[in-house]
Amino acid sequence: MSERPARRGDVDVEVVTASAGYRELIERLERRVRESQARAARALNSELVMLYWSIGRDILEQQQKAGWGDDIVGRIAADLRTATGSARGFSRRNVFYMRRFAAAWPEPEKVQTLSALIGWSHHQVLLDRFAENLAVYEWYAAKAAAGRWSVRQLQTQIHLRLHERQGAAVTNFEAVLPAADAGQALQAIKDPYVFDFLDLAEDARERELEQALIDDVQRFLMELGSGFAFYGRQVPLLVGGEEFFADLLFYHHTLRRFVVIELKVGAFKPEYAGKMNFYLNVVDEHLRVGDDRESVGIILCTEHNESAAEVALHRVVSPIAVATWQTTPGMKELPGAKPDPRELAELEEVRGRLVDRVARRAAEIERGKHPG
Repeated sequence: MSERPARRGDVDVEVVTASAGYRELIERLERRVRESQARAARALNSELVMLYWSIGRDILEQQQKAGWGDDIVGRIAADLRTATGSARGFSRRNVFYMRRFAAAWPEPEKVQTLSALIGWSHHQVLLDRFAENLAVYEWYAAKAAAGRWSVRQLQTQIHLRLHERQGAAVTNFEAVLPAADAGQALQAIKDPYVFDFLDLAEDARERELEQALIDDVQRFLMELGSGFAFYGRQVPLLVGGEEFFADLLFYHHTLRRFVVIELKVGAFKPEYAGKMNFYLNVVDEHLRVGDDRESVGIILCTEHNESAAEVALHRVVSPIAVATWQTTPGMKELPGAKPDPRELAELEEVRGRLVDRVARRAAEIERGKHPG
């Protein structure tokens, strides 16, 4: 039998699937599917948060109206588990979180905004830490949404007190940048930077620090914050036939600026500011294009004298920040890291109640052994 002739319009599938046009189509469709899945997940998360808030609000209102105590919450949780078949969603612990959430955020409009930012597990973390400080709660919710943080990443940033480090570096931004740009740039900088993923010897040199950061660039970028994209290390800058090398170069997509980072093992020295100013001028001259804005520099040292840093940046025309870096093993105490006296008092009170309970139980057992 002769081979069936190809009909007009027939194509060689293997040839088509190997073409650039076909690959682009598949990538475009895959991207559309993933975006749709992400939107559906966000919508589901938002709906769940609103549901839990409404349950918490109704329980809270009924308790206040009828004078019910907290014991009733456990019974409500049990009845909801039976009625819905959801053991996890309506655990006693989770229903208490619903009530706390409603108590912290009574306005439905605010909850609508929060529900669109982060999922329920994130809210549980924030309720545990910032139910009494809603401004910080909301700040972390926005940061978690912008950075697409997992629950674990959120917990890590809270543990490292990001809200106290953000914008804490010494800078000259207000003097050299427009007000709106200065505020935005300041929020992209922190002090100290905590490189808790590094395992450096005490006598590590700057190149070793640089190599260690690049070896784990993903976690380095996480600590730098959202918007940073790695551009290069030891980037050659040619001036008058002579080469100079910037330690690390990034591009910040939100600020639309190159960011030069100089790493120092040791205390800040005033001459570092002049060197950074030079690097920024060269980067702007050779790399800045289109609507890129003036580049920003970050000088990272292990310590700095704040007054000396401020004087060193005075009259420097390029935007520069001076901040410190540290690792967990040798980490200096972060601002506000001391135990809260109220928390210590609460712990002492709990300890006292436990001691009394154990003593009473021991007495009861002893009376049981020797009745009368």
